[in-house]
Amino acid sequence: MELTLAQLRMFIAVAEAGSLRAAARSLNVAQSGVTQQLRKLEASVGGPLFERGHRGARLTAIGERLRLRADVILGECLRTEEEMRQLRGESTGQVALGLAAEATMRLFPALLASFRERCPRIDVHLTSATSRVLTSWVRDGSLDFALALVSQEADVHDLETTRLFDSEVAVIARRGHPLANARTLAELSDAEWVSTRPRRVVSTANRLSMLFDTAGLDAPRIAATTEAVFDTMHCVANSDYLALEPARLAEHAFFREHVTVVPIAEHAASTPVCLLRRAGVPLTPAAQELATMAVSFARMLPASARRVPSA
Repeated sequence: MELTLAQLRMFIAVAEAGSLRAAARSLNVAQSGVTQQLRKLEASVGGPLFERGHRGARLTAIGERLRLRADVILGECLRTEEEMRQLRGESTGQVALGLAAEATMRLFPALLASFRERCPRIDVHLTSATSRVLTSWVRDGSLDFALALVSQEADVHDLETTRLFDSEVAVIARRGHPLANARTLAELSDAEWVSTRPRRVVSTANRLSMLFDTAGLDAPRIAATTEAVFDTMHCVANSDYLALEPARLAEHAFFREHVTVVPIAEHAASTPVCLLRRAGVPLTPAAQELATMAVSFARMLPASARRVPSA
């Protein structure tokens, strides 16, 4: 027995709605039809997909794994349908892209305005997250492409990368911070820090900890971690916490009156911001147009701002 797209759509509907009745209502089909398709799907995968209780239908371990696959499959089906329409000359559909904070600040507003002039009927969905998360979402097809940081340790062997510009980081503190004029990292050894990194990453090996290690200092005292750099900056602007973040964020209109760069002598290595896409998988015409424009806009940045070494 083979899986069908109809079965996967009903399965996803139940997973999202939490019950067969609610899923049938959202799909505008009889509940018995949903039940029948789910039984066929469970027979195909060889086990139950939901645990049914007084709180509704909850995914089993098999269901959780199928949910991941089904999201990718249905996402590719939607992307294929949009691509075929665009190849026929219909300028409709959606582009899903991910942006690291510095790419959002330096490229996205002007890029979006220009793209909307060219493709006014294409919906653009922006996702912001840490670069590690954005990379995983490009890899699983949740995003068409991303503009994200790619460190030397990042595993991107299965992705196509195009370097755009370098991200220079600096220690950032609120204006008036008692350590705002520190000249060495050692002067900051007793400070507490807010660090941006994914919640599920156990390792603290990031640019901040590496900076302290290189200086021969004990590991920094992390008060909290966030998954969004703007959350980090908000904490810094309203407290005595410090952060190691892209230096240009201190120039952002939201923060420049509230934060400053601490002029320490030590500097963390710069990290390239790259356009990431799945290798060997073509973008839809609309996504390709936006990706090409992103590369062009990055190349129009002043050479001193890009700081990308020649190959």
